[in-house]
Amino acid sequence: MSHEPKARLRTLYILTGLLCMLLALSACTPTTTENPMTGTSNPSDPATVKAQVQELKQALADLHAFKTETHKVIGPQKWADEGLRNGPCSTPDGEDGVNYIVLSQTPDPVDLEASVNAVKTFWESKGFTTRTETNPKDPGLIRLYADQNGGQLMSYYANIKGSGLEMDTVCIAGDLGAMYEELDRQDASASPTPTTK
Repeated sequence: MSHEPKARLRTLYILTGLLCMLLALSACTPTTTENPMTGTSNPSDPATVKAQVQELKQALADLHAFKTETHKVIGPQKWADEGLRNGPCSTPDGEDGVNYIVLSQTPDPVDLEASVNAVKTFWESKGFTTRTETNPKDPGLIRLYADQNGGQLMSYYANIKGSGLEMDTVCIAGDLGAMYEELDRQDASASPTPTTK
């Protein structure tokens, strides 16, 4: 029986030693912040970049929906998107990122003041801060500007020759080069490849 307490004591020493080894090893292991949805916190990590590009594409889809709502507020004009581009931007926190800019125009006539007031009311109801500009040298032109926290900027101009909307998505923070590469890669893979006969 005297050998039973010695065996327990030896087991206790072994377990204590293993626990100390595990603690020492965990202190040496570098910690990485990893988000299961986006991967590591490295800004050029492929999973992080893909998540940022998805966020950018969602921001563009949201902007198109908002643009369509704005068109309806203005009236029954036929609008055409004249340009879509992405570019560098800064978030409100000063981080570099990417956003999309959309230009939409119509040659159809509008009631200048009524359309500007309708858009102003609509945008302000969505949380935007607006300001209107006119130029005495160009009395047939009214510009309405709007911005919102998150860096989203918009402008609406109305004149006797038609109207235009220029709208920016929110700025999505990330590594510019990596995001552009991912956008190019996704655009290239979405394009149909030519078939040879």
